[in-house]
Amino acid sequence: MQIKKSLLFAAVAFLAPIALPAATLSSNPTLSVGGLTFSNFGCSISKGGVFATPDMCNQINVNTIPNPGLEITSGFFAAPLSFDDVALTYHLSSTFDIHEVGLSFNGSIFGLAISSVTESVYSGNTLVGMATVSCGSALLGADCDLDDLADNITLNGDYTNLTVKKDIQTTGVLGTAEASIIDQTFNAPEPSSMALMGLGLLGAAGVLRRRVSKGAKA
Repeated sequence: MQIKKSLLFAAVAFLAPIALPAATLSSNPTLSVGGLTFSNFGCSISKGGVFATPDMCNQINVNTIPNPGLEITSGFFAAPLSFDDVALTYHLSSTFDIHEVGLSFNGSIFGLAISSVTESVYSGNTLVGMATVSCGSALLGADCDLDDLADNITLNGDYTNLTVKKDIQTTGVLGTAEASIIDQTFNAPEPSSMALMGLGLLGAAGVLRRRVSKGAKA
């Protein structure tokens, strides 16, 4: 699992420079890539303390990446004695079944602080998957290892319509916290699993044919 997370983060970081042109979140765009369509964007921001950004939703950009997936960019930042909490939602429709959601970000901190992204994935009103990635001070019960910056959310089924709720937090307790890129990928069931299922169905069909053939001869 750790290797898989590392590969996910490395792949996202490599592909980020070739992401398509971004749109501001406040424009509520409709974006499509690789059989995925993102729409119905929502945004709210709460903040406090000495200094934190972003201030408004039009300072947050969204664009597609060819994984396929979605990339969210802005200057998510909190100075000492400050916090910024961005709550995002969007709808996803897909031409293929989605079984796994990849989440990664480039959070960093200095001093006593924490930067995190919490992801909740819904089918209708039912929560079907959830994860948190974070970078923070050990005193706050967090870490900044590469594996903590990326995660894979295995959903409890296969879906073509989902609602994603994302909470992006930067909290500077006695330090600074920041992030600028949050990447999201959506994956179909593993080919090996699908192949095994296909072999199982073929085997069952073969047994049924043999039974029918024996019955006819009798």
